[in-house]
Amino acid sequence: MTTMSQMFNFRGMNAISSRMSIALVTLLVMAAGITVTATNRFAVVGVENGTQVTIRLQHKWGDGAWRTDVLQPGQRKWFWQQYDEPNENRSPKFFVRFDSDLNPGEVFNINYALKKNAQPAHEWANAHKYIFKYDGSRKYIDLLENRN
Repeated sequence: MTTMSQMFNFRGMNAISSRMSIALVTLLVMAAGITVTATNRFAVVGVENGTQVTIRLQHKWGDGAWRTDVLQPGQRKWFWQQYDEPNENRSPKFFVRFDSDLNPGEVFNINYALKKNAQPAHEWANAHKYIFKYDGSRKYIDLLENRN
């Protein structure tokens, strides 16, 4: 069987022929069905407001400070933590808390530790997604995994 190095003599190539060889090898790898995966560098979680009300939520990574965000109806936000090492795929827990009770003057706080996705980029498409929805009536909201 002929090897790739026997098929291509890379010694003494100039920059142009070297680039062409790299492109050819890339095409051969793709044709062979070899999968190349990107390096995971981030833990990513996304939250969407699927209600008709403005929602205030607090969030934090691990033992960090709580931060407050406001989500307008239909708005999405995503949060990420960069790994110390590529493909570490571990990060502090991501916590959220919010008032589930939509009645004025009433408070019913809910706290969650959310799942995150290990991903090469910190974009909405890469996030482990959650959505705020009404819980039964329009008097309460909850945060649920978004399986769409």
